[in-house]
Amino acid sequence: MPLEIYQRGRKWWIRGRTDGIDGYINRSLGTLDEAVAKTKRIEIERKAQQRAILGSEAPTEADELTFSGAAVLYDAKPADAKFLVKVIPEIGNMKIKDIKPKLVRDLGKKLYPKAACDTWRRQVVTPVCAVINNAHHEKGTPLIRVKAYTAKERQEQDRERGKQSRVEKTPGSWEWLNAFRAEANRYQSALALFMFTTGARITQSVLIEPKHLDLQNGRLWLPEAKGHPAQWVDLTTEVVVELANLPPRNKRVFGYQHRWGVYKAWKTACKNANIEYIPPHSAGRHGFGTELIVRQGVDPATVAKHGRWHSPRVPLDTYTHSDKDAASVHDAFQRGREAEFTKPKQSKSGK
Repeated sequence: MPLEIYQRGRKWWIRGRTDGIDGYINRSLGTLDEAVAKTKRIEIERKAQQRAILGSEAPTEADELTFSGAAVLYDAKPADAKFLVKVIPEIGNMKIKDIKPKLVRDLGKKLYPKAACDTWRRQVVTPVCAVINNAHHEKGTPLIRVKAYTAKERQEQDRERGKQSRVEKTPGSWEWLNAFRAEANRYQSALALFMFTTGARITQSVLIEPKHLDLQNGRLWLPEAKGHPAQWVDLTTEVVVELANLPPRNKRVFGYQHRWGVYKAWKTACKNANIEYIPPHSAGRHGFGTELIVRQGVDPATVAKHGRWHSPRVPLDTYTHSDKDAASVHDAFQRGREAEFTKPKQSKSGK
């Protein structure tokens, strides 16, 4: 029988016979995504046919490895797998050695003509480079490095799509948080307070289970995220009380299995409270950085430590947002001007 894919549990498997492969194969493809499984089957068949035709004269694997073949080697996360499914029809049959940085940069505009340059980087350049560079370590194919899009390129693309990218985020504040909590359900209310006072990411927060809590000592065990290891996080007294009175739901402290289950009710709470919609990441992690550094004057090194940033530059550059408008700048100039005019004059002799 020819090679076919089938589902066994949640994962996809492949089975059958084909020229170039000795005997009958029946093994897991190591993916939950049907589109990825189909791509892997095509690549397995291609390699088998090549071996059947050329035998010992077949080119080396590194020379002939295609992008589809490299994708088979790469253990992609679900989000990256979805991005790669759109990329593979474009460059899947190309050999890794023939894929140049310019081609990868240009592919973003082809696949997402109305998206921002940051989207091209995140959904095309980053996953493509990850696949190719993983193949380098696995099979010895060439590395690839793709330069970042310039500010000029971002501006040109923003004009073309009629929308500005990198819009300044609105951070959470106590005023916003209190209004939100007055309308949110008890789980979202506790979640918002927890993220604002710890800087935890939404992805980490929804994974917290009752076993992670150590409320007697005012702390919890925060799951790993974005390269940061799991670790203990100290809680404010208000958060300890809130969590102590929050019954677990769906085996999770905050009652949600995935972060995307949070957003609908979050938007509804903002609408009912008649406040600006601030998404969880901005309300929490951006609010944490801005509240401590800008509003309360805590030193960046301390904030970085407790917010689990590797350097004080990160919260300063990305997670702090000024609450002042242009009037405050004008006032500062006026105060400086008045201070200069009222300063005692010194004679030229210095006396």
